[in-house]
Amino acid sequence: MKPWQKIVGVIVFGAIGLCELLLCFNAYLDLRYFIEPYDIQDIIDRMYLRVDSLSVALWLNYFIALALFICLWRKGGKR
Repeated sequence: MKPWQKIVGVIVFGAIGLCELLLCFNAYLDLRYFIEPYDIQDIIDRMYLRVDSLSVALWLNYFIALALFICLWRKGGKR
């Protein structure tokens, strides 16, 4: 990889990580202020399970993409 590609990749993965953190926090805030005031415990439990599974899926996708980027980085000029 060329140096500018490495720099752009690191910046992009930092931005993606920050966006995923903001998505998770936003989902929890939505649950806290839009779902919990209705006080229906079954719906609240299901929504927390959905948000947790969404969070796990986001982070799993992020780490898989990061691992592929690291493999591409190490491969470098070896063709």
